[in-house]
This record gives sequence, structure tokens and C-alpha cells, in this order.
Amino acid sequence: MKKQLVTLGLLFTAVSIGAQMKKTESDTIKIQTIEDVNLYKTGNPNKAKPLSTKSNLTVMETPQPIAIVTHEIIEQQQAKQLSDVIKNVNGIYLTSARGGSQDSFGGRGFTFGNDNIFKNGAKINSGVFPEVSGLERVEVLKGANAMLYGNVGPGGIVNLITKKPKFNFGGSVGFSAGSWNSYKPTVDIYGPLSKNIAFRVNGTYEYAESFRDLVESKKNYFNPSFLFNLSENTQLIVEGDYLYHTFTPDFGIGSVTDNATGVSRLATEVSRNQFFGTNWQYQTNQQATTDIILNHRFNNNWSLNAVASYQNYTKDYFSTERVQWAYNSKTNNLNPSWTRPVGRTYNEQNYTSLQINLNGEFKTGNINHKLLVGTDGDYGVADSYTFKLSSTTLGTFLLNDPSTWTNDGTMPTADKAYRRRIPTRRFGVYAQDLVELTKSLKVLAGVRYSYLTNGESSDNIFIPGYVIPVASAKTEDHAFSPKVGIIYNPDENISVFATYTNSFVPNTGTTVNFESLKPSTVDQYEIGIKKNIFNNAVAINLTAYQIVNNNNYTTARFKADGVTQNSDSNLKEFAGKVRSRGIELDITGNPLTNLSLIGGISYNNAVYTKTPDIYGYVEDQRLVRTPAVTTNISAFYTFTNFAKGLKIGTTVFYTGDRKAGWNDTKNQTQVTRMIDVNGFTTVDFSAGYDWKKFSIQGKVGNLFDTVNYNVHENYSVNPITPRNFYFTLTYKL
Repeated sequence: MKKQLVTLGLLFTAVSIGAQMKKTESDTIKIQTIEDVNLYKTGNPNKAKPLSTKSNLTVMETPQPIAIVTHEIIEQQQAKQLSDVIKNVNGIYLTSARGGSQDSFGGRGFTFGNDNIFKNGAKINSGVFPEVSGLERVEVLKGANAMLYGNVGPGGIVNLITKKPKFNFGGSVGFSAGSWNSYKPTVDIYGPLSKNIAFRVNGTYEYAESFRDLVESKKNYFNPSFLFNLSENTQLIVEGDYLYHTFTPDFGIGSVTDNATGVSRLATEVSRNQFFGTNWQYQTNQQATTDIILNHRFNNNWSLNAVASYQNYTKDYFSTERVQWAYNSKTNNLNPSWTRPVGRTYNEQNYTSLQINLNGEFKTGNINHKLLVGTDGDYGVADSYTFKLSSTTLGTFLLNDPSTWTNDGTMPTADKAYRRRIPTRRFGVYAQDLVELTKSLKVLAGVRYSYLTNGESSDNIFIPGYVIPVASAKTEDHAFSPKVGIIYNPDENISVFATYTNSFVPNTGTTVNFESLKPSTVDQYEIGIKKNIFNNAVAINLTAYQIVNNNNYTTARFKADGVTQNSDSNLKEFAGKVRSRGIELDITGNPLTNLSLIGGISYNNAVYTKTPDIYGYVEDQRLVRTPAVTTNISAFYTFTNFAKGLKIGTTVFYTGDRKAGWNDTKNQTQVTRMIDVNGFTTVDFSAGYDWKKFSIQGKVGNLFDTVNYNVHENYSVNPITPRNFYFTLTYKL
């Protein structure tokens, strides 16, 4: 309760400060802001100049698909978390996290990790549910982006752009509430402190229970920022960002496995609200970041951008785990049982990064150039604590006997056994040039050199004699990542492109013989067309691609003797190649003045190829957790004559059939290791009304109460949210 009062006190203090600063509006000067005027006038992302490309290239000059979700869309849809926002990005989809512990995404057949999520261009830990009320917009660069960002996964990157200070006073105070006793006050205040200094304060407190019994969440978020105009051509932004989130880990309803055949299915006979955990389990995440952004313009053709960032991330976790019901169909098929395991971990990461980007435009003879030259580097230290538990299990449940389904159970004692620390360093330099051969034909060429090292792990043992895994050895990887593309722009409203990109992704862990793993090398080929219609107000973009991960590893099934089953996730074996092919169609913009539209449809087929002959994965079998088809459409209309101030909208999201569990292996004894998960569609309906400075919005989520599940492997089976209601009242300053 004390933390809640402190947070609310900070919010209302910000309101008071903002009111006092309003009198200085007349002294403001114009500055460069994070908002893109062209984007907000039309809603057309093709008219924008995204920050995530690090360059001065427009979307039409960039030979890859780029999606942008603005704060207007986020607010119209009353998005609660990042997964609600990402649904608007065609081809990017939500995958289930272990215990529902974070927003986990995939794209183009590949899973997103820490290397795929950025905030203001700086890498952040993805093990949280980010707060979306402080976002100006979300930019997604689809596909491989190693040339710009280094060792990132091949599916794409997500860049969260936070709201920045302004020299005109404004902002809003809001309150949201909805189903299952959820409520959320918010504040967003900005304005000038002097002629050359501006501020902005975002903050919120959120409490939410759940349709799942005993599951709840509490979140505090505070995001102050200051902008300094150091001179007419130099701007400095200093921003802090703090997130505190404690919630109930939830492994869902689980799956049922037939021990005789190994075949599993979802335990769909269990009610959506049934919680199989305890009344004491918890997970607490804290993430504190600081960004310093310097923008300097030398002249009309040359500019410099530098970003320094520091992040501290902690995860404190103590919970029951892995809901799996098992039975032998020959002897005990009426009593599938499950013994609750218990897990306890604590993780901390400290991470510092710096990047510098120099952009320039010049000519060599009659040929125009847009040049980007940059460098980046980071240093991180990751600590993981292992605990010795007084008990690793809490009783046995029977699926067909609800009387055994108790949420009681004494919390085991947990003593720190040892801490493992792994330092990492990364450095890169890159250069990219867009060469205008003719007025219509352009060539983009770039290359990056990356060097990455994972230091040898060091251990601090707290319990003498405690047996710990073998320490990981130091690894060093380096590679060149080229990118080349051809762009045909007969006019400013159409762009046809083709690109090739090569990148590498380091692999963590070792072989069963404790040898370092080779990095994965990735080749991507892509063609596409971007077209503006309706007086440039709507973008229609079509893309086709092939991505090949040439060196994929997975957890080893056996130890070095080839017989003993392996349970150490740090021991890996070569799995083969992964080939992903697909096509994406996006439609975004304002076809009418009062109508905003964002939608798309994608198809992807990601499979294993060229796997080992013995115990290798079955080739040409769709990868688990990768839907073949995803579709999204969102339309909002604002009335300006009849019923002026009224706005209505609907959003429809479709996720296609998926496979859960694990891909099948050659020579396996069971019929299949995969679980069929049907596709599903959810429909949301929204209505709102603006009156003077007040705005009220209401939403019915999952209007038709669709039943479906997000599944992590075969044990964290989490039902999607049933029909729900949510409203927001906002006062604009």
C-alpha cells in the first residue's frame, strides 16, 4: 500500500508542476520532436521517417517492410500491454511464455528474445510486461537486421519509442477500470521549464485480478524526461524509466500425456478459471533504465545522433511449475496424476550500451548519396542464483478428482546455493550508402563488423560442497554482416525492392563434450512492393521472403555417453537448418478523413531441413508455436456532423492453427511429440465520446467469448482472456 501511495503522490505532484509551468508557453521555441507530422496527418507509415533505421531514409527508400503503431492506435484500442499493440503488426505473433511470465513474441517462424527488443534504439531485457501508456509509438523492422543492430534474431526487431518532452504545455490525467477488479490511474504531463528546457512525466499504478482464480497483478511505472536545447543545432534528452511489477506466475491447465504412447493433448476439460498453483507463489520484476540522447545538426546535410543507455533488471521468482497430467492407458487411464514441482530463482542483469550514428547527404558527380556510418558497443553482467529447497514437490493431484485440487501448501524454505556470473561484451562498426543511380533506380549497400565475447563464468558458492554444473568457457565470435538492396521508385508513391542480408546469432551453452558452439549464420532474401493510394493517405505493402538459419542448436537429449538422458539446458546439440518462407500483405492509413484503418494478412511456413540422420528432427515439419496464418484488422470512425464527438471501432485478430510440444525426431518411439492447437479469432468492439476536454471510452474484448489457449511446449497451457469489459475516462489539460 505504501508503494501505491508513493506512486500516486508522484503522479499528482507532476500535475501540479505542469500547471505552474503553463504560464511560460509564450516563451517556447520550436524544437525537433519524436513525433512524425506526416505519419500523424495520414496514418500512412510509408510517409514516415522511422527512428529504427538509424538513418535519414524514408520508409519508401528502405528495402524492407516496416510497421508503425502510433499512440493514437494504442489509445483507441485501450491496449493494456505490449502484446495488445503487437497484434496490429502483421506477421508478428504472441507465443506463450513459461508460466505466463512475460510478453513473448515470434515473427516469420523465429522466436524473439532479449536481442530483438529495444527501447529508444537501445537493447532492453525482454523478460517483463512493458508499460504501454508511456509509448509514443512502436516500430517494427521485420526480418533480419544484423547490419544495423548486430547479433539479433532473424524474425525482426521491436523498438519502443517513449513519449518525449514538448515546449507547449499539455497532457492528460486518466482512470481506467474493467473486468475482474482491474483499475489504473494514469498521468502524462509535459511543458516548458524555461526557454530552452522542457519536461515530461508519465506514470501509472495498475492493479488487476484475473479470470483465473487467485491470480493478480500490481504494477508501478514512472517515466520522467527532460529536454535541453543546448544550441540552435544541438539537443540533449535525458530520460529515466522505472517499472515495478509483481504478479502470480500461472502455468495454466496443463496437458494430458499417455505414457504408453507418449501422445499428449490439452486438458480442455478443465475450467478456464481453475488455478493449480498455490496461494503464496509470486514473481517480481524490476526494470530501471536511463537514456541520454544527443542530436546535433552540423548543417543541412550532416547530422549526428548518439544514445547512451544503462539498464538494471531483476527477476525474483518462487512458484509451483509445469502442469502435466500423465497416465498409463493400459492400467490407470481413469486417474491421470500430477505432482506439483516447485522452482525458485533470482536473476539480475546490469547492462550499459553506447551507439553513435553519423548521417550525411552528398554527391559524387551527378550521383546522390545518403550515407550512414555508425558504431555501437555494450557491456553486460548477468547473475543467476540457484537455491536449495527443503522440498521440491507439493502433493499429488488427480485430474478426475477435483477434491485434490487444493491451492494450499507450505512454502518450502529456500537457501541460496550458488551464484553464477557471466559477463558479455559486444562491439560493432557499420556503414551503409543509398546510391541514387538515376531518379528512379537506387542501390543500398551496407556492411557491419561485429565482435562479441562471453566471458568465462564465475561462481560464488554459498553452501559448501554444493554440486554445481561445469563452468562455461569463454567464447569469442566475430563476423561481417552484409546487406544489399535494389529499389525502384518511379515516383514518390510506389517502391519496388529486392534485398539480400546475411547475419549471425551467437549460441549460448556448449556441446555435450563442453566445446563452444558455433554461431548461427542466417541468409535472407526478400522482394516487395510499397504503394500509396487514396491521395497518399493509405499504404498497401506486399512482401515475400525466405530466411535460412544454417546452424541451429537445441538442448541435447543425451549426455556424452549417448545413453544417459540429459536435463541440463546448457548442453546443446546440432539440430540442422531452419528454412522459413512467407508472404505478408499490409494495409494502413486513413482512407477517409474520419476513418483510420490498419490491417494485414500473413502466411509463413518454417521447417527443419538437413537434420542429422540419427535422432535428428523430422524434416519439412512445421516448427512448433509458429502459426501458418495470422490476420489483423482494426477500423475506427469519428463522427464530425451527426453525433459529433462520437467514435466507434472494431478490431479483429486471427491466429491460425499451431503445433505445441516439440517437433518430432527421427527414430522416436512415440507417435508424435506435438499437440494440435486450433486457430482462433477474437473480436473487440469500442465506443467513445469526446466532450470539451473530457473523453470516455468503453471496450468489449473478445466479444464472442472465444475459447483457446497459448501453449509453451506442453506444460504451460494458458487460456486466452474470456469476454471482458474496460472503460477509460480522460481529462486533457
